[in-house]
Amino acid sequence: MINYLRGTLSSFSKESIVLDVSGFGIEVYPTKALLASAVLGEEMKCHTYLQISDAGLAMFGFASETERDFFLELLQVKTVGGKLAITLMRYLDIGHIIEAVKNGNISMLSVPGLGAKRAERICFELKPKIEKKFAGIAAEAASPGTTSFDSFVTDALTGLGFSHGECARAIATAKAQADDDVQWSEESLLMASLSILQRR
Repeated sequence: MINYLRGTLSSFSKESIVLDVSGFGIEVYPTKALLASAVLGEEMKCHTYLQISDAGLAMFGFASETERDFFLELLQVKTVGGKLAITLMRYLDIGHIIEAVKNGNISMLSVPGLGAKRAERICFELKPKIEKKFAGIAAEAASPGTTSFDSFVTDALTGLGFSHGECARAIATAKAQADDDVQWSEESLLMASLSILQRR
């Protein structure tokens, strides 16, 4: 297995990054944490997992070995493939996912391509493993990477009739689509999230 890659970031989008590794442009599907650290033209290192399937090759990238370990646990869940697992980790911080699984809160796992039944299966199958292998992470915070504005925005949006799952997804999407140097305020995050919800 290719354990990690180190190279210059030549391009990136909301779904993938391309690392120039000794003249080879390698496309990597990143987690939220890894994408947040991406700086065009600078060298970066990421832990990786290469998946070989009927659909071809896919390289997934992680900010830490712990993230990769969690990704591998997601792959053990029936009907969860690499693309769905990385989508979940691209929209949500690992601490957010762990907290949702611990509490069986499937609405917190609302991301594109993940329906309620599969979210419920993830919670059911991962809960005993998380309590053993990722207890330290779960204890650090309910949702690492969130800002103090998230609860305010969630309360405001649920007051308008949106579900908690829709709010969490909209907030995560707003942050993922924004430039890295954006300085969020309660108002700006609320307006960005509301705009996403209204488009849907």
